[in-house]
Amino acid sequence: MRRGGFTIVEVLLVLALLAIIAAMVGTGAVGMIDAAKMEPPSRVLKRAVLDAVYHASDRKEPSFLRYHKERATFEVTDATGGILAEHAVYEDMPTDAEDDDDEWDDLILPEVSFLAEGPLAGESGGATQVEDEHLVLKRIRFQAGVSPPFQAKVTFAGKEEIFNFDSFSGYVIVEEDD
Repeated sequence: MRRGGFTIVEVLLVLALLAIIAAMVGTGAVGMIDAAKMEPPSRVLKRAVLDAVYHASDRKEPSFLRYHKERATFEVTDATGGILAEHAVYEDMPTDAEDDDDEWDDLILPEVSFLAEGPLAGESGGATQVEDEHLVLKRIRFQAGVSPPFQAKVTFAGKEEIFNFDSFSGYVIVEEDD
């Protein structure tokens, strides 16, 4: 006559299955934590542009926006180069002094370029005759909350996005499909 308990083999089998499930969940949790340390570059860019507009309007002095690829950071500065705000794509990315950390070596750093909008020409006025290489900007100037017309090209993880920014509000101009 058998009692209503479990054998040692059954208990060990259940413990082994629980250990496998815990390992799978733990691996997924680490991936989610690592992903939480990164914010999409396009979102960070939009926030940095609005911040530059705000600082120029609030301080009644020009502010500038530029991108540092080495640190994956958008910087809002004043005319003397003083940092007013920093917007990083990766949370807690090491500085040059902490460069010996191996976990940051495999990061995918976004490519960001700014282009001024050239003067329109032609019969319909819909194109510029200025070549793109002459329209590249190292930084965007915001004076009294207004910037020159510009676009930003963000390339990250094999995906390229182009954003046209409104000169007055700093918001992305959404093209309506015909």
